[in-house]
Order: sequence, then structure tokens, then C-alpha cells
Amino acid sequence: RVAVAAAAVGPTPEAVEAAYTACEASTRASSATFHFATLLMRPTQRRSVQAIYAWCRELDETVDGVEALRAPKEDADRKLSAIEADLRAMFDDDVAPSSAPETIALADTIRRTPGLEAGPFLDMIAGMRSDLAVTLDGATGLPSRMFDDWPALRQYCYRVAGTVGLMTLPVMGTADGYTIEQASAPGIELGIALQLTNILRDVGEDARRGRLYLPLDAVAKHGLTPREILDGCVDERYEALIEGEIRRAEAHFERAAGGVRMLAPAARLPVLAAAEIYGALLQKVRENGYDNHTKRAYTTNWEKLRALPGLVRRAWFET
Repeated sequence: RVAVAAAAVGPTPEAVEAAYTACEASTRASSATFHFATLLMRPTQRRSVQAIYAWCRELDETVDGVEALRAPKEDADRKLSAIEADLRAMFDDDVAPSSAPETIALADTIRRTPGLEAGPFLDMIAGMRSDLAVTLDGATGLPSRMFDDWPALRQYCYRVAGTVGLMTLPVMGTADGYTIEQASAPGIELGIALQLTNILRDVGEDARRGRLYLPLDAVAKHGLTPREILDGCVDERYEALIEGEIRRAEAHFERAAGGVRMLAPAARLPVLAAAEIYGALLQKVRENGYDNHTKRAYTTNWEKLRALPGLVRRAWFET
């Protein structure tokens, strides 16, 4: 009885602080671009957004991390189920979460953030489960799950990234005259744009894992086959395919930009920074000759800093 009562009390303030510190370290190690954007947030926003990001990263590591790829898929499935159970407990506020730092910090963020809902978090878990189910066909060597067209891929992008916009909006807040509901659509658009950018940066890395995230109707339109892409083909057909998908991503970034004015003033700069700096990866793919099999697109710290004055002007005077 004493042990149960102690567990119900929850983590100490020191444990919560340590959890947020661990989430900041996880964000910094996982994504230099996203970490840079969070540094432009107010401290309370930064901590909560980093907690959400660290939780999302833990999901990703559960499915795609080095240890996960070496272990039986049943292990990852059990861990996803445990993460989902912890999540439901956090929103029900009736069971103490696990001792994982991202869980402790997220539970604290949920308690402190009115309007945060479980739906987007559960949608992300569903997206990660769909990745976990992918296998290679023994006869063809092709992944068991590919995306027939953009609507199918868009649904996946929403689940694994568009949801982040819905998770973070209650933390970031909206401007006077706008509601969370109004700002949600542009937030989802930004998440989809970021995920499609990830896909276009990582085609080669994904291929080596036996995965293909490009829409098959676009692949066929350019006279290519999934097998050719998985084998690392980079020719005029492939360049045209990737250019078309880059333009699709850029269109989503443009639609997302219309929502910046809906955000609370303090939230505009970090969101603009994330979109601008991440979106710059698309031009890097172009500059690499569309070779996203052997060349990784990235932006340097200097390029990020050089973009700041223009981003500040847009955030403060043009939205």
C-alpha cells in the first residue's frame, strides 16, 4: 500500500526538471534545425515543445532506431503498446506514468497546457505502427507497404508529422481573433511539408531499410519502377520525379505560411525559422543533383544564423 501511494504522488520537482533537461538534450542530438527553432521560443514554450518532440523521437526510435532494427518486431510492438498505455494514463490523469524522462516531461506539459488532446498523439502512434508492419517480399525484394498515390502518402505524413502541429498549437497559442481550430489546418500543412522534406532528403537511407515513401503513381508517370529507385537510380527520369515532389512540398510550405499570422506573436519567429530552414533542404537536394541516395542534404549553422535577420523582420513586421 505504501508503494502504491508513493507512486500516485508522481515524480518529484527535481525529477521533472531532470526530465525536461533530458528532453532538451534529446532534441539537440536528434535535430539541429528543430533545436535551433526551439531556442527562439519563450522558456516555458521551449520546455513543453521539447518534451513533445522527445516523446515523438522515442516513438521513432522504437520503430526505426538501431536497436529496434536489430530486435524482433514483437519487441517494438510491445514497447509501442506500453507507450500508448502511458499516454492514455497521462490524459486520464489516473495512473502515474513510467519513469522515462520524455514521459515525465510530457505528463507535466499535459497538466500545464489547457486544450492539449490525446487524439494527435494516438494518430502518431498509429502511423508508427504502420511502419513497423512493413516487411520485404521474399520474391520481389519490394516493401510490403508502399503508397499508391499522394492522398495515401499524405495520410501517412499527417500521422507521423502533421500531428505535431496539433500537439504544439496549444503550447504556442494563437493571436487575438484566431482560435486553435482555425490555426490547425496550417499547422497540419507545415507538418506534412516537413515530413515530405524528410522523405526527399532520405530516399537512399530509407531504401537501405527496405522502404519507399514516394507515391507510386508519380514514380510510374516518370517511367520508373520501385525496384529502380530502391537500387539507387539517379537519371533524368528520377530528377524529374524528385523535382515534382520538391514542388509539392514547397506548395505545402506556402499554404502553411498563411497560418503564421494566426499564431501568438511570440510563436511566429520559431515557426517561421523551422519552416524556412527546413524548407531550405529542398534546394540542397536540387544542388546535390537530386542525388538523395548517396548525398545528404543539410544546412550549416552559419546558414541558419544568416537567415535570422530576415526571419525576424517577417515575424515582427510582415505577419
